[in-house]
Amino acid sequence: MHADLDTLCTTVYCTADDLLPEKPGNARRRVTDAEVATLCVAQAIMGIPSDRRFLAVARKRLHHLFPELPQQPGFHKRRARLGETIEWLIGIFATQSPGYYEELLLIDSTPVECARSVETTRSSQLADAADYGRCASHSRFFWGFRLHGLFRPGWHTPCVHPRLSQAR
Repeated sequence: MHADLDTLCTTVYCTADDLLPEKPGNARRRVTDAEVATLCVAQAIMGIPSDRRFLAVARKRLHHLFPELPQQPGFHKRRARLGETIEWLIGIFATQSPGYYEELLLIDSTPVECARSVETTRSSQLADAADYGRCASHSRFFWGFRLHGLFRPGWHTPCVHPRLSQAR
């Protein structure tokens, strides 16, 4: 199943609306705290750092979900006031995510390039196991494997044995 932005916003809003206490009514405030939290998630997912630009895009793309959108200064102030609440909601969503209770965590991966030429990739004994991938930090594609760094709570940081680290 592929999640889209509308489904994500609906899920976040329903969860936030159920969990957040109802604030006393304010005649000037037309957007609830759950809506502001949902808009913050949408802004992060859409990758738009500017509040002004995000609200302009949201007026076009999310108008059917949010008929009343705050102006940029009001949105900024509400988000700042709701900072701790949004962090709490992130924790709630994290506990509901698959993998939250896993003992092994993937903390990093790095490419291990095995070949560059097409002829080498075809004749290599690794041809069945290796694949093409992209390394964003080097801005290039590679053929090989990914070396994954794993963390398990309770493990000590890796260290080099003193005799093995000496130059020979």
